[in-house]
Amino acid sequence: MRKTAYGEPGQSSAVKLAGTGERLRYWAKEIYKNRVNYFFIAPMYLFLIAFLIIPTIQGLYLSFYQFTADSAKRFVGLQNFIALFRDPVFWIALKNTAVLVIGVVPSSLLVSLIISVIIHRRSQILKSFVRGAFYLPLVVSSVALSISWKYIYDPAIGLGNYVLGLFGLDPVVWLGDARYVLPALMFIIFTFSLGKPIMLYLASLGAIPDTYYEAARIDGAGSISQFVHITLPMLKPTTLYLVVTGTIGAFQVFVFVKLLTSGGPNNSSQTLAYMLYEKAFIFGQFGIGCVIGTILCLICMGIAIVEYKFLSSDIEY
Repeated sequence: MRKTAYGEPGQSSAVKLAGTGERLRYWAKEIYKNRVNYFFIAPMYLFLIAFLIIPTIQGLYLSFYQFTADSAKRFVGLQNFIALFRDPVFWIALKNTAVLVIGVVPSSLLVSLIISVIIHRRSQILKSFVRGAFYLPLVVSSVALSISWKYIYDPAIGLGNYVLGLFGLDPVVWLGDARYVLPALMFIIFTFSLGKPIMLYLASLGAIPDTYYEAARIDGAGSISQFVHITLPMLKPTTLYLVVTGTIGAFQVFVFVKLLTSGGPNNSSQTLAYMLYEKAFIFGQFGIGCVIGTILCLICMGIAIVEYKFLSSDIEY
């Protein structure tokens, strides 16, 4: 069979092109052919470029400079990075952020999946109630939630110590004790993170054809076998999306730390996102703040690539 100019027979015409000029002409024709589609998505891409890509590049550029709000920029090379790596608070913040991400993301997804599977085949009224109950924190201001949790964790009148008292346990200074402050914050973020996965898992479970389960039952597969070999594989695209976005969101936790602990006591609840704010807007060290932002961006990007590599196998969209 004769080869075409665009590659082997049966392959996409964009796979093998003769040269750079022909490749550019090919893509120009494709873009022109789909110009109406590109017109509709252009505003979102322009927004993405203006408010995400350009600021990210600027942050990377400014990380090599030392400057404050009232002083000119001075190129310092890698001195900002060296100063940050020598700061013991940075390593505390990195450790706390890692603990928070590892503790919150898997547990919230697991609990969300269990809840979704349990109520999936229940009445529509129950499903609507669960959706609303767990999604409500996402539409409520994080500031309002922080104030509510501040009263819950109040050592004198808070609901948290009241519950401990019911079991005969001593009261705890939740946000003032280095032993409890990080788990207390993790529990807040955990409850805040359940709504979105439950909504998406319920929608995904409803999209799985019942014929798969009927065929499995005919073959003698039990409930656990059906869950492992049908439900989990079919939910893999949703799980991939939730893992990636959940990880990025956990790395960016700021409001709860700012309003409840301000990184204390003794940096025991310090996170990378709060340290960025502290360095840049409290101490005026904008270069150091840009370094933290760059490191945070690279960490999130690296973890997202790894998660996509391991979780996207065998997924067909």
